[in-house]
Amino acid sequence: MMKNLINFFKVILSKIGLREFLIDLGFIHPELQQSLIKRIISKKLIKIYDGDEGHAVNFTQYFLGFGLIHYALVRNIKATNILCIGSCKGYIPAILALACKDNSLGHVDFVDAAYSQYENTDHKKHWRGVGFWKKIDPKEHFAKIKVDQYIDTYVMTTKEYAKKFPKKQYQYIYVDGDHSYEGVKMDYQLFWPKLEKNGLMVFHDVVAQGYLDKGLFGVWKFWQELKNENKIIFPFPKESGLGILQKTGDEKRQTFTKNN
Repeated sequence: MMKNLINFFKVILSKIGLREFLIDLGFIHPELQQSLIKRIISKKLIKIYDGDEGHAVNFTQYFLGFGLIHYALVRNIKATNILCIGSCKGYIPAILALACKDNSLGHVDFVDAAYSQYENTDHKKHWRGVGFWKKIDPKEHFAKIKVDQYIDTYVMTTKEYAKKFPKKQYQYIYVDGDHSYEGVKMDYQLFWPKLEKNGLMVFHDVVAQGYLDKGLFGVWKFWQELKNENKIIFPFPKESGLGILQKTGDEKRQTFTKNN
């Protein structure tokens, strides 16, 4: 009887929107709270900026998954120039900008071509993009967590961006744009020379294989070909994964080999 009554009240609270509010405040379900980051903050990051399972997020506790790795790395290396390539609605760019804000140091250049799966001209390039960055004001979008001063959005291809800013150097580069073998290899060749010594280049989807709509995943193959001892891989979730590459300055000029 008591259990049924409790479940009844849970349903009522959910319908009127109070359940999530009481969880955020810690009044109910304390097991859903986090010790390091407030649930209300991580929930906003995941919901507004579309954090998903591919970033190892948890929707029950609103655990940030790979987002915490990016945040911790940028905070610790105190990166001043960060390049972020690709994001559907800004999950990782927002976290990188938040790290800069909390460091009181650094700035993010976010590059996305805003290809859409709903546009016929983009059907081979979108990688499930929805053309989001052409539909909204990026400054207003990132202002929702007050990081708009720490990030600039460039709606263009990486090749166009590299041509526009040929002299820029970075301490942290995140690659999550074109997931084809040719695409990720081009981004590497464009920006690895612009990564400073001891800087980090991070790749998303290093274990994802097969087809996504009309595109064949190739990041995994390129990652395997990279010849660098300073590689760290998080081979989970099995649909994505994360790879971290450090530039020590000791690498050979040719840092990858083609197997075929």
